[in-house]
Amino acid sequence: MSEGPLLVVRPVPVLRQFWLVGGIHSAGIALFVGFLALVVLKFGADAVTGSSGDTNLPFALVWAATASGVAFLALWAFHYKAFVRDRGATTYTIFADRIEAARDGSARPSLTVPLDRVVDVHSTAGPLLRPVGLATITVVADQPPGRSGPKGRLWVPFPNVPEPDEVCALIRSLIPASRRSA
Repeated sequence: MSEGPLLVVRPVPVLRQFWLVGGIHSAGIALFVGFLALVVLKFGADAVTGSSGDTNLPFALVWAATASGVAFLALWAFHYKAFVRDRGATTYTIFADRIEAARDGSARPSLTVPLDRVVDVHSTAGPLLRPVGLATITVVADQPPGRSGPKGRLWVPFPNVPEPDEVCALIRSLIPASRRSA
């Protein structure tokens, strides 16, 4: 494990992912939070004031809209961190015997995939990644048996990889011939 890396790949953040996926996720969850806040506030205000009907509805609507807005901004900030900032600080390092991913910008890898367990590697590029020449590389590895049960398969995605065909070819060349799937 002391040899140098064969290839260091830095994923490319794509702002379209952040705007589209982050916006849709954030808006959907924020709407749910707002609806939940509306129901809780309306019934809570009715129980406290002893009134019924629509007398507490304006109060509940204002605070539910506020809760929804705050949830949207918090979730959008989280998605910015995940899709832009963290991706920019991530590196995938391919060695002769393993793939390491340092996802938080630190020198220590947060994920290691031993190549002697890898059975397949493939790349997929959706409509957000394909126009900019990126893809998500997925490495399929055998998971050793453990407390959770018998041996299974583990799919490890490496998103936003530039030049995915060359990276896949390198990984395939490092997989032991006896382990390659057809």
